[in-house]
Amino acid sequence: MKVTVAGSGYESFVISACLAEMGNVITHYSQTPPTNVHDLSFHEPGLPAMLESNVSARRLSFSDDISLASDCDLCILALGHADTVDEQALDFATEFGAALNSETILINSSPTSLGVTEKMLEAAQSSGNTVSIVCYPVFLKEGEGVEDFMRPDRIILGTESYEARSVMVSLLRPFSRQKDRVTPMSIRDAELTRLAASAMLATRISLMNEIAAIAESFGADIEAVRSGIGADSRIGYSYLYPGVGYGGVCLPGDINELVNEAASKDIQPVLLNAVLQRNSMQQEWAASALRDCLGNLRGKQIAVWGLAFRPETADVSGSAAIVLIRQLLDAGATVAAYDPMAMEAANKVLGEQAGVTFCSHQYDALTDSDALVLMTEWKPFRQPDFNAIGKLLKQPVIIDGRNQYDSAALKQAGFTYRGVGRGNRE
Repeated sequence: MKVTVAGSGYESFVISACLAEMGNVITHYSQTPPTNVHDLSFHEPGLPAMLESNVSARRLSFSDDISLASDCDLCILALGHADTVDEQALDFATEFGAALNSETILINSSPTSLGVTEKMLEAAQSSGNTVSIVCYPVFLKEGEGVEDFMRPDRIILGTESYEARSVMVSLLRPFSRQKDRVTPMSIRDAELTRLAASAMLATRISLMNEIAAIAESFGADIEAVRSGIGADSRIGYSYLYPGVGYGGVCLPGDINELVNEAASKDIQPVLLNAVLQRNSMQQEWAASALRDCLGNLRGKQIAVWGLAFRPETADVSGSAAIVLIRQLLDAGATVAAYDPMAMEAANKVLGEQAGVTFCSHQYDALTDSDALVLMTEWKPFRQPDFNAIGKLLKQPVIIDGRNQYDSAALKQAGFTYRGVGRGNRE
């Protein structure tokens, strides 16, 4: 098919690359097309090589010309999370509709508010051209976007048009060859499905963090508890890991959208507000654990491993590590930080504050530090040299915000160890 994908965030590039990989001819439209696919503003494993190969095969091209972009069988709008995403979506629909020369389909894959997809249809048709609309939420995790798109759990298609649905099913058939993963529904159903999925995942995370807090006070080990409840087929293990709270822009943004929508309809979102509150409280955990181990933090240097909100991305949006660093600076401590990819982004967000040193190697952050805090579960942090860590740290203190390490082994080796919900048993 001849497809236009509009957007400048990682979602739009993932969609363009994956659809082109299946033989479609893709025009990627944005106001600032990339000059080099290896120099994007985000990191997504495998994506630059896939983009480059499809550009070379002439299945993918980039353009800032709306008239060229409107010459397509269908157009997918995939904007990133932003405060102005609704306005951006409506502006694009108006511009796209005015540029059309033939009947086409407009697909909304952007994180817009409830009801915006229908407004996009009105905007696209305002010039008198015939446009069908589809709400097609894509569920992509940063750092795993290509894999998520190529092997989706489900394909949600919200539309009132049988013809538009048939075209989308044909376009996406290569991604569900072994099993039909398409779930057709109305536009409003699809919009709410996207938000409800985020709410469900965030609720599991916050519930586990709350149980972890109980485990800490009770002297139980949340890892044993997690294994016990995850074995229940009704529960499972997915998103059942306690930690320092969820971050990014998707989960917080989607839950706030649901809370605001509920409030506008005079519905009290009791549970969703509790999810937000628990996540905010969880971002206090690491600083509290440090005080428990070190006492007053003034004058202490803390090594922080991991700055991105999740591994395999350079994104620090909503990162609990950024929250922790600000808490440490407010407490009079200094920070030596290391992340494989996110240090430049963290430096921009923190504004090059005095008291923060970004280290070129993970072990460099340990020298003269009073404690190590693990905040992001990057692979290089999973099996570090604990003998080296013990020699480099001024005090053998490890605060494990991702429960990656063997608490019994570390305590036997002479470390003071704190994990999330690990019971703090000495």
